Amino acid sequence: MSYEWLRGHYVNNVNGYAALNYNVNNNIDLTLRPSITTYNFTNTEKLPYSATVYDRPEHKGDYRVDNRSLFESNVEFQAKYHRNAILGFLDVQGMFGGNARTFRFNSEYTTTNYLNVPGVYSFSNSLNSVQAASYNAEMLVLSGYYSLDLGYKSYVTANITGRFDKSSTLPAENNTYFYPSFNLATVISDYVKLPKGISFLKVRGSFASSKSGGTDTYFAPNVSNLAGGGYGYTYYSPYDGPGYDFSQTYTLQPYYSNQNSASYTNTLVGNNIRTAERKAYEAGLDVRFLENRLSLDVTRYRYRDDLIYTADVSESTGYSQLIKNQGKTQNDGWEVTLGGSPIRNKTGLNWDVNVNWFKFVRKWIDNPSGDNWVHSGTRTDLVYDNAFVRTSGGQLVIDQSSGLLLRYTDLGVNAKKVFGHSDPDWQWGITNTFSYKNFSFRFRFDGMVGGVVHDYVRQKSLQGGRHIESTQGKFGEARPDDALGSTGFSYVGEGVNLTGGTISLDPITGKITNEDELTVSKNATKTSVQQYVTRMASIHDLNNIKKTYAKLREVTLTYRLPADLFGKRTVFQNASVSLVGRNLLYFFPSRYKDMDVDQYTQDSGSGLQTPTTRSYGVNLNITF
Repeated sequence: MSYEWLRGHYVNNVNGYAALNYNVNNNIDLTLRPSITTYNFTNTEKLPYSATVYDRPEHKGDYRVDNRSLFESNVEFQAKYHRNAILGFLDVQGMFGGNARTFRFNSEYTTTNYLNVPGVYSFSNSLNSVQAASYNAEMLVLSGYYSLDLGYKSYVTANITGRFDKSSTLPAENNTYFYPSFNLATVISDYVKLPKGISFLKVRGSFASSKSGGTDTYFAPNVSNLAGGGYGYTYYSPYDGPGYDFSQTYTLQPYYSNQNSASYTNTLVGNNIRTAERKAYEAGLDVRFLENRLSLDVTRYRYRDDLIYTADVSESTGYSQLIKNQGKTQNDGWEVTLGGSPIRNKTGLNWDVNVNWFKFVRKWIDNPSGDNWVHSGTRTDLVYDNAFVRTSGGQLVIDQSSGLLLRYTDLGVNAKKVFGHSDPDWQWGITNTFSYKNFSFRFRFDGMVGGVVHDYVRQKSLQGGRHIESTQGKFGEARPDDALGSTGFSYVGEGVNLTGGTISLDPITGKITNEDELTVSKNATKTSVQQYVTRMASIHDLNNIKKTYAKLREVTLTYRLPADLFGKRTVFQNASVSLVGRNLLYFFPSRYKDMDVDQYTQDSGSGLQTPTTRSYGVNLNITF
């Protein structure tokens, strides 16, 4: 397969810039800086006859070509002013400037619809009509910006910035947007006499506004409506061009008799639509003690996001959806860094410690599409889903006729169980460094506490009958009987049967509301192991796990070579050799070590990835 299913990737990149500087006087500088960025690339794919992939049931191969080209130019003018000790106390640095950004992008994607002759990869060999998709984008962004830094002696510093952008791809009524920032900091220890133990004290605060500009960072063609659109890989290329999220467009695709047709969008755009915006507030404290041997840095931040929301509208209008400005979320967080030097000796042993701790909570301020579980005021990362029915004592309820676990939906109820939240409660890291003369030894632990994630690897291996647990214990004892058919099944699931009436569930929480009216008995119905574990893995309930973990992330032993080792005329200033080990220990329940939970810090579910491997290496560092 590796010799026949071939993918080609051909790229040409050109980047260039020039700068012209002019010093008007000792305080004023002018700069003109034009630049260009371009790339052209071609991706090809040759899918051979008989290759089995999703969405190509006839197995007759395909040939695809993906061409993309991007051209971007920026012409920027900037004027700077700087002067110290104005009126004897004020330091000023400022600038203003403008930029004209011209952007042009083209994409053409063409594919056969099966091959007529095996092994001939050309569009003329397409068994059915050749299909293609194209995308073209142009954009002009005119920008103006400014920055002003003010310093009152060494006591207070302030920074004020602002930027205006006018984009040709946004609605004409709101195609200009402004985002400012303000920063203020003061070193209190420079002008206030503090206790002897405090060697440094600084406080800071800031505000910043940012807006999306209606652009996308990466691009990949939409081939979902083309032949074979359901298989293959999606290649993302750098883009940073218009997404046209607020544009009403036609969609071209084949309909009756494979004839191309155009259909107008069924989505309206609000008359006063604006791009999404984030407002960030931050305050911090930096304090050091005992001649800087102990330091503490505390940061408190809050982000508020104004969102874009697509709402349903009456289809009597001729449309089904409306894009508008609605929805607000808030992210509150803390970050604390503690540093210390318990042992400090210029000619002997030194010990430095750095501890980092942080947490954040994301909540809905205004949820325009809330339900019974997530709505305004609740966390945005709430994890809730269908679940297995349980008694008030926590026992799993098993269907008496099939011997399988009962789900809420099996009883016709759309209730949800709240499993927790995907964001961790907090995260941490500790780094210790010991040094003695030319040797140093450093090791770092980190981890997180709280949060839940769905183990997708475990779910799929259970469903496929390949998980080791399905061959151990009671599963292992009953597994051979699966081959005997329904009359020979011998596995009995651990749980209870509820008889004597119909089970009623709360439509929100899924709790049994009539348990007192039912008869509870231990399950005795036999089923197959594979049917049972497949039902276990049919929903996320039993595969949602806590994210709490710790890792020995890195261990480094370094020897710094003596300065005179290579003689007085050596070109080397410093040289060192290190032994490095990474991901050496993983403290996490062994039952779930099929996934690396630290790769899913904010995710509610994992992918089909393998855990990070341990690595060992040697690092030689030479400074000339």
